[in-house]
Amino acid sequence: MTSYLIAGPGEEPVSLAEAKAYCRIDGTDEDALLGALIAAARLHVESLTGRALVTQTWRLVLNCPAGLVIPLPVVPVAELLEAPEGAVLQGDSLLLAAAIETLSVDYIAGYGGAEDVPADLKQAVLALIAYWYEHRDSLTSAPIGFERLIASYKRVRL
Repeated sequence: MTSYLIAGPGEEPVSLAEAKAYCRIDGTDEDALLGALIAAARLHVESLTGRALVTQTWRLVLNCPAGLVIPLPVVPVAELLEAPEGAVLQGDSLLLAAAIETLSVDYIAGYGGAEDVPADLKQAVLALIAYWYEHRDSLTSAPIGFERLIASYKRVRL
């Protein structure tokens, strides 16, 4: 199973203004650094949770037998864009009616726009930005409490 990001988010879950206010930064000298930290923090939270914070387009490619229920790897799934005939979206999974040698599914994942991102995930992004901004030379990658903010969003794999 391979997943490809087709179209990344059109916006970040946290704006530059929100990050500057959270970090108590005035002026524009640090804007480029904060922009990079915002993107890095979003990617970090997304990779740990398996969730797209803002709307993105993904492609899943795999071989599969009939009757298989395939959990889509990036959630929450908002819309199925392209799938083989007989494939049905059930929650965040795809149900296949017939065997398919090579399945390719395009779908939109994410909570929507920045305003739709759950508050605790947005807080996790802000906490990472502030921590990384203040500890540029630190080997510790996350602030205390970060794991608790994202814990309920992590996907359990059986």
